[in-house]
Amino acid sequence: MLKMRHHSGFSLVELLVTIAVLAIVASLAVPTFRQTILNNRLTTQINEVSGLVGMARSEASKLRNSVVTLCASEDSTSCSGNATWETGWIMFSDQDADRAVDVGDDQMIKVGSALSGGNTLRILGFTSNGGNFIQFAGDGQPLPSATNNGSGTFVLCDERGDGEALGVVVNISGQVRLARDTDADGVVESHVLDTSKTPPEPQKVACP
Repeated sequence: MLKMRHHSGFSLVELLVTIAVLAIVASLAVPTFRQTILNNRLTTQINEVSGLVGMARSEASKLRNSVVTLCASEDSTSCSGNATWETGWIMFSDQDADRAVDVGDDQMIKVGSALSGGNTLRILGFTSNGGNFIQFAGDGQPLPSATNNGSGTFVLCDERGDGEALGVVVNISGQVRLARDTDADGVVESHVLDTSKTPPEPQKVACP
């Protein structure tokens, strides 16, 4: 006697419901996954900036009779004179502190490539030079100017703007720390004090 075989499987309705559920889950997961990618990229890049400044300070301390110049660069061989550090940067020993790599006198120490993800990197303060270079003396301290004590802030931004910006603050002795959000308003603070307030408060970083 023949036995009937029953085949299990999805009905059309069940298949459509499953697809709909998967679509809903994917729509919720994709934005979260994208945020994770953006956050990881910012974290990696700000750690590189922090290490870069620490290295420049250390190399300057080794040279003693020279300075180390750190500047924005577009060709990996010379300072661009622009404030757009996201295009790349160079670090070199600068015997006469003229911010030019002089053949036979100066030595290239490290070269950085352009930032990925369309992120921006700018600086505030330091020698009030328009944001295109900083220099460290043999004592490891950033060189001051008539209008600035040498301290400054690197500001790293992505497409999300000020609320997700990160910063590296360098004080007058050359010590480096990550920028903090001390008032918990969602935006980290630079080294600059807002003297219009009593008592003065650190100014917030701003993305270009």
